[in-house]
Amino acid sequence: MILNSNVLKWCVLSAATVFILGWLFVWLVAYGSDDTTVYTENDFFHYHLLTDKDIENAPRVTEDYCFEAHPGEGYAPSNSIVFKRATGIAPLREYLTTLGYVKEKRSLGEKEIWSKPERLNGELFYLYFNVETGEAELTKVLNP
Repeated sequence: MILNSNVLKWCVLSAATVFILGWLFVWLVAYGSDDTTVYTENDFFHYHLLTDKDIENAPRVTEDYCFEAHPGEGYAPSNSIVFKRATGIAPLREYLTTLGYVKEKRSLGEKEIWSKPERLNGELFYLYFNVETGEAELTKVLNP
């Protein structure tokens, strides 16, 4: 009787473990197929799994913001913080400067490009601000 009880417990525990690991695998594969994942700090798993430390530590210029993770199919992956109703981006510029980044003379459309001068082909930041809509975006391109 005791032997059957122990075997039953091990079978149930093994089945639960296989189920959890299988669900985690399916979730990770499904994440990899998405174009963009939009999330907030309250989304514990996405926030801690997807947010780059430099984006995580960026100053909050408004209380209304979200994060975006772009897997980078065919291009470098990136991570962004997007603010709504911003009145300016001076704190974000100061933050990039403290990280050792310098604003380049070239731009990508309306986006400022920030890079580290000593690191060719290194990680880049794009900084965007739309005065009319109040949308501000800080994006880090994660070059391998």
